[in-house]
Amino acid sequence: MNSAGIATPLTASVRCVIAACTASAGAHAALVPHHLEHEPRLGVAFIAATVVLVAVAFALIYSPTSPLTAQVTTLMLAALIGAYAVNVSVGIPWLTNAAEDADVIGLATKAVEAVGLVFSIQLNTTRGGRRSLNQEEART
Repeated sequence: MNSAGIATPLTASVRCVIAACTASAGAHAALVPHHLEHEPRLGVAFIAATVVLVAVAFALIYSPTSPLTAQVTTLMLAALIGAYAVNVSVGIPWLTNAAEDADVIGLATKAVEAVGLVFSIQLNTTRGGRRSLNQEEART
């Protein structure tokens, strides 16, 4: 909603990021029981990831033009992709005992997150309040 209380229509980019966040949240939530059983700390990290992904999806729905929401969403998606890369290459010592094998679910989830990341970057504004260069070029 804008300052006048009128709902702001969601752009295609915002809808794509919301879809990516909710899909990723669903994948993480589905894997929580398995991880809690085998790697409890990793299970807790999956719960946290699910909660934050759902929170940023709701934030994008209710405030799609918020610079803070765009930044948090971009950071979260990038962090999830980076954490997976570290976890399958060397492992994350405080969460797992050893590196995990890359799997189809993980790779598919990271692909969805990567698409969401590309679109979430476009939602960010510069310090001067301008939209990303991609959006500026598209307008002209």
